[in-house]
Amino acid sequence: MGASEKEVKLTVQQQRVLKLLFKFRFVSSQLLGQVMGIRRVSVYEVLEKLVSKGLVTKVYKNEYRIHGKPAYYYLNKTGATTVRKLMDVKESVVHALYKNEEATEEFIEHCLKLTHLYASIMLSIPDNSDIFTKAEINRFKQFPKNRPDLYIRTPDGREAIVVLVDEKTPYIIRKRLDEIITHSENEGWDGDYPRICFVLRDGNAKNSFLYTTRKKLESMGFDDEEIYILATSLKAIKEESQLMWSNALNPKKYVSLFE
Repeated sequence: MGASEKEVKLTVQQQRVLKLLFKFRFVSSQLLGQVMGIRRVSVYEVLEKLVSKGLVTKVYKNEYRIHGKPAYYYLNKTGATTVRKLMDVKESVVHALYKNEEATEEFIEHCLKLTHLYASIMLSIPDNSDIFTKAEINRFKQFPKNRPDLYIRTPDGREAIVVLVDEKTPYIIRKRLDEIITHSENEGWDGDYPRICFVLRDGNAKNSFLYTTRKKLESMGFDDEEIYILATSLKAIKEESQLMWSNALNPKKYVSLFE
């Protein structure tokens, strides 16, 4: 059966899952269920059907059972081509997906954590807000060259960019922040610059980041209204509290993303 025939027989739910695989690159059925707001078993059935259609690849290794890790899924080359036609976009938009099979374990883990982060943030922002992943914003020019992991836009126009740096060294984290601050000063934005949000490994890493960032902002002469730099940790994300962020200019206070 050819790819075009498969496309014709895709259900609405199968098409939705394929587009979400473009959005997140690598997912588990549980994480995708959280994003979609439906039961894990329902997502599992759709994913397995897409695997049987030859559009999605499933990876489950023996050691996953020992460590309690779930199987993960991704678009294979046929699936990436199908998604490109479903979304009616240029091949360059999905080009990175053709290399899914070559992805490192580190990148796959990053994508899975990002899906969890996405689902958690969804619970704490206004309804009908948009959250775009790097795969979706890569083609837009207004962002820093090193694209953030997420871009959030609320119905009333408030914005945030989110960078997940849980596995990065303090030097790399500071360098990413410097790039974004430079972009905010030199490139401008249509309106106020988005809130700059960093997600770090744990509470200690978060506190260290906020302390050094506060000193940097003070030395640069920024005031409270000029720039918002927030931080949280993966542990706080897992607790799914709305008040999981701290502002660099007031690190001890916990706030919501758009407080």
